[in-house]
Amino acid sequence: MEIHLGIDDTDSHDGMCTTYLASTIIDNVEGVFQLPELIRLNPNIPWKTRGNGALAIRGQVDNYRLFKKNVIKLVEELREPTSNTGVVFFKKDPREIKPLVRHSRRAIKTTLDIDTAVNLGHRYGEVYSYGNGRGVVGALASASHRFKDMTYELLAYRHKNRWGTPREVEEETIYRASQIYNPLIWDTVDWKHKKNVITPNSPCPVLYGVRGDFIEPIEKTHNLIEGESVAKTTVFKTNQGTDEHITPMEIGELTPMTSCKVDGVVVEPPRSIKGGHVIFTIKDDTGTVDCAAYEPTKKFRNKIRKLIVGDKVVVYGGVKPNPLTINIEKLSLQEKTPKTKFVNPTCPECNRNMESAGKNQGYRCRKCKTTEPDKKRITIKRELKEGYIEVPPIARRHLAKPLIRMELGYDRKNKTVGGR
Repeated sequence: MEIHLGIDDTDSHDGMCTTYLASTIIDNVEGVFQLPELIRLNPNIPWKTRGNGALAIRGQVDNYRLFKKNVIKLVEELREPTSNTGVVFFKKDPREIKPLVRHSRRAIKTTLDIDTAVNLGHRYGEVYSYGNGRGVVGALASASHRFKDMTYELLAYRHKNRWGTPREVEEETIYRASQIYNPLIWDTVDWKHKKNVITPNSPCPVLYGVRGDFIEPIEKTHNLIEGESVAKTTVFKTNQGTDEHITPMEIGELTPMTSCKVDGVVVEPPRSIKGGHVIFTIKDDTGTVDCAAYEPTKKFRNKIRKLIVGDKVVVYGGVKPNPLTINIEKLSLQEKTPKTKFVNPTCPECNRNMESAGKNQGYRCRKCKTTEPDKKRITIKRELKEGYIEVPPIARRHLAKPLIRMELGYDRKNKTVGGR
């Protein structure tokens, strides 16, 4: 029998990870299953635990009732007591049901109501919820998700007796693997800041995660990483690194807790504010909005500081309220405005700089006695080039598409080169 299962919100800040629960279901419940799917939802939601990821499992089982019973048993054994877990079961593919697909798309881009999600789940499948039931929103979204673009992540899990203790991973092996397999893997090491970005900081069961566009290089990378013993690994299909959360908008359409792509012109130059954040303002025909490179983006802020009034840009990022601000994920400088300054004129005879002849008396060359009435405007070479710039891997959101994927043209239909 065909089954489709969605699960969300089984973790808390104290531990657990819904990916671990999905992996455990596949390992322990009878059935033939496809690769599990890790679907990242709206990254701007303030009540998310960490990465706002929901899980889907699809496959075939002989006994649906037994499958459901065993899944619920594992959910209740492993979920954090304070979590708001949601579980949904479908006997038919929810990706073929339009209201469910719409729900999935909206869950990645905006905020949704719990009761509406629960009613929708009951209409087409079976729903189990715990706490306030908020996890039903994500469970329904993951089970109903259709990939437009797809990446992979291999997650290595720790032995239970190591959960909550410091992770032991040989960083030089991570760096070495990244050098070998980049760009088939990405967001493994932040080279500019000399930091690995695959080991989480939370007390969850995950030891590390390796991301990329092909399974084989991800697995080979895992095989090169040394450190504490790995309990098991699972490869997930994901929408990470796809920009699926981004919606093209005009400034007048911006809404808090959404993610946007906005074309605009810089009207106020970058300025630093308390906390080390850098802010500038853009406008279009519908209004103005501040754009922020926050302190965690580190050296990215130096590039933002080089923008000037008149630059035409496309800004990608999440929309924050009070005041309305775009939290920059990446930016495309479409057209640079010339940067100029006024300097003393040059003598046409001796090619030396002229001096002021006195207040409101223009400029003169002391040697040749030549004069000019005003200073001359000259163009200054700008360091910032047209094209894309992005936040570093240490500050990148799970859904944000790295420039390397854009440059290489990776998408879900192009998964045969360099791996499977």
